[in-house]
Amino acid sequence: MSTVRPLRPDDVDEVVARIERRLRADAAFQPLINPAFSPELLANALRHATDSTWVAEDGGRIVGHLYGALLGDETYDRGAWVGPDGASFNDVDVLGDLYETAGAAWIDSGALEHYVWTVDDDSMTDGWQEMGFARMHRRGVAVLPRPLNHRLPDGYALRRGDVDDIEIAVALDHELDAAQRLGPSFSLTSPASSREDLVETLADPETHYYIVLRSGLAVAQCITFPLPTRRGSFDASLHLSAVTVGPEDRHRGVATAMVDRAFADAAVAGFTHAETNWRVTNRRAQRFWTAYGFSPTYVRLHRTIGAG
Repeated sequence: MSTVRPLRPDDVDEVVARIERRLRADAAFQPLINPAFSPELLANALRHATDSTWVAEDGGRIVGHLYGALLGDETYDRGAWVGPDGASFNDVDVLGDLYETAGAAWIDSGALEHYVWTVDDDSMTDGWQEMGFARMHRRGVAVLPRPLNHRLPDGYALRRGDVDDIEIAVALDHELDAAQRLGPSFSLTSPASSREDLVETLADPETHYYIVLRSGLAVAQCITFPLPTRRGSFDASLHLSAVTVGPEDRHRGVATAMVDRAFADAAVAGFTHAETNWRVTNRRAQRFWTAYGFSPTYVRLHRTIGAG
């Protein structure tokens, strides 16, 4: 067994080197993962997180590390979030030792929901699954610009929306929530976005809101905005979210044409990549996004303490 202890300042350089190797290995497995980062900025961040970062040591040598940010909002209960740079381990036993200590601290702080973003490869997910985690969401990445050959069917029109279209956004967001509640997802714990969150999103000048209409009735939407800087993602990445098509208008090419328009605008604005997420249980979304040209990069794993 390894010995787990809090991170010390003299550990930082070794942990940064481990993270750098981890990201390079992720990018070698999936080229749409960006391995670039600033070691100096990461080292500075770790020096300010020594009380929430653990290292595993064996024979005086660091063999793993684990950091989880404690977060919570209206959608997700208080939880611990481990990013692509938040964990490294030489083997599953080292991960078990790290999680035994870190998980106990997270639980003591009231964080009973544990989330991990890791490369979507068995070599990295198997260990977490042995700790009781299950696949929850996939992150997909597409390269821009890309061929945009799809047109809306006859009788449909597309326009840009804004915060004045909040009632449309709320109604279609509830449609998305209803679809997620069906099997095999059975997502009963992910409520639709709050009106306040949608107002804030649509009022952001960097947000693009697209609405598709049939006979003047809004039947589909999507929202795009610049992706904030995060580990593993490329600069100039666009995030695509809230893609919704009403039940009567599905399977007609509406979503594909709508995303084409969003990506055409993004390419003109200088974006080089696009990202979106989908539930692994949502097989229709998986088929749509991969057929469109998105490649899975990371997977979000989840465990609820006290469930099962």
